[in-house]
Amino acid sequence: MPDIAHHNAVIPEIDVEFLFRRRPVAIPADLRPSWRVAVIVLLLRKCCRQNRSGFTRLHVLSWGVRTIETRNALIAAAAGDIPPNTLLVRIEPSLNRAVNFALGEGLLRRVSGDKVELTPSGITFADQLDSNVVAFSREKAFMDSVGRRITESLVTQMFGKGS
Repeated sequence: MPDIAHHNAVIPEIDVEFLFRRRPVAIPADLRPSWRVAVIVLLLRKCCRQNRSGFTRLHVLSWGVRTIETRNALIAAAAGDIPPNTLLVRIEPSLNRAVNFALGEGLLRRVSGDKVELTPSGITFADQLDSNVVAFSREKAFMDSVGRRITESLVTQMFGKGS
């Protein structure tokens, strides 16, 4: 698309030409579906019993894996060092889209209610990602440190619905 030039179009006090140019917009890596899908299958494999989780816990784990600050906060809550309800967990719509992609690719399946679980091909994919020492190294280190301590009941406490 060509540049569009305007002269005195909207702001009469400015007597200069200005251009509108289309520029590519980069999507941050943690919002890219390919990154999200890979992280989801790893989270389900490494942090969830029976490779299964409800959406709320998946959102919490996904939030926790994104930055060093959120990783440390989630580990501290899991260890009991800070009250779980003090965390401000961000719910990302991009996680829902990535879950839909993973469902479409046959890596996940829906089970009772709002739960998803890995399919056999999802388990294979997660194990392949896990065996690659370079791919997702920071994320996997976090997952190994938090393990399966982010339970559904802890997540309920994070949102102030439990004791």
